[in-house]
Amino acid sequence: MKSKQSLEKLNEIMKHSAPDNQGMFYRNSFATVCYFSTIGEHRAAEKFLLSLFDQLGWDKRKTYFLDIKMSMNEFAKQYASEINANLEVNTLFT
Repeated sequence: MKSKQSLEKLNEIMKHSAPDNQGMFYRNSFATVCYFSTIGEHRAAEKFLLSLFDQLGWDKRKTYFLDIKMSMNEFAKQYASEINANLEVNTLFT
């Protein structure tokens, strides 16, 4: 069993990696990854997540990002609820 990761650090990374309002794009993208994972589209979720992490600086945060990736399938709904995406994206989980 993989352990759930805190997303406080990821929220901070998104906030500081984003020019202007791109942080919401990152949060919506992460929530979409979570959605793909919950509906069983694990390969699509993984590819999207790795692309997102590339944008956020994969090389500087490899261990943390790998921990999230490895626990995504088990904790996708919880992760989505913690990332603070747009309401329209969050309603995918209801």
